[in-house]
Amino acid sequence: MKRFYLSEIESLRNHLMLIAEKATNSVRNAIEALEQGDVELAEEVIVADDEIDELEVAIDAEASRYITLRAPVASDLRLITVAMKASHDLERIGDEATSIAKRTIRLGTRNKEISYGAIRKMADMTLGLIREAVDSLIEENSTRARELPAKDRIIDDLHRENYTLYTQKVMSNPQLAPAYIELIFISKSLERIGDHATNIAEEVVYLKKGEDIRHTDEVRRKD
Repeated sequence: MKRFYLSEIESLRNHLMLIAEKATNSVRNAIEALEQGDVELAEEVIVADDEIDELEVAIDAEASRYITLRAPVASDLRLITVAMKASHDLERIGDEATSIAKRTIRLGTRNKEISYGAIRKMADMTLGLIREAVDSLIEENSTRARELPAKDRIIDDLHRENYTLYTQKVMSNPQLAPAYIELIFISKSLERIGDHATNIAEEVVYLKKGEDIRHTDEVRRKD
């Protein structure tokens, strides 16, 4: 994106970086709230989702205005389209963080009897994946972007491990079933966040190489 100098494009770029920062912070805070049983922090994540939504709307408006006023060439139009798609994925990441926060509130204070499985490892990998996906977009680095689907598959594997653990815990500790059901959905939210980060990486490859690698063996996710 560095090749652009027009104020409209700089504003679009800055807003894209801001929505990425806010979405990442929401995921980080949601997991911290879960681990600490911090209901107040979880509520802050829910409130912050409105800001992320507003940024997505602003990015769409700026992109549409630029297309209308500047009549961009094909390569520039592709960049703007990718930025809009990336902002949508980042907004969805914010939604998943909000879902984690709401389930954390239902869980309440941390119960020492509950095993959280690979939630922390999933969260760390997911946060790293978001960061790398956004960096590859800002840098327009398709080589780096191509490395991310393999990392997403590790997150998928961790979710399956969690699912197995939590369902076993439901069977062996029926009184804790409500908590473990919430954790199943929290783990699923982290898995979805990884998918959204991978979507951004796929768009970077399309931007730089003109290749649509969705649904190919390169990025195919396990069932």
